[in-house]
Amino acid sequence: MAFHAFGGLPGRLGFAFLALAWLCSGFRAYLAIRARDITAHRRWMVRNFALTFAAVTLRLYLPTSLASGVAFEIAYPAIAWLCWVPNPLIAELLFNQTHNPSIERTA
Repeated sequence: MAFHAFGGLPGRLGFAFLALAWLCSGFRAYLAIRARDITAHRRWMVRNFALTFAAVTLRLYLPTSLASGVAFEIAYPAIAWLCWVPNPLIAELLFNQTHNPSIERTA
């Protein structure tokens, strides 16, 4: 889908990098569970979920930008990045602030 995304090269690259990050995080979660590293698996799955949640954040940002008067042609390429980049960053911040032993920092 990234190859056919609206928004020119910035929009296509945003969704292509999202797809790569999603595949990478899912693969890392798989490798962690195969190694029986439950903590690392949970962390990678949280990252994967944060990337999957881009579908929701895109659907929140898009009508918000249109309601605020930003032209679709301007908003969409930016939203192609904004819908997913903050999500794993927030997950990382939560990892660093939590005391939950199931998602504590791994070495």
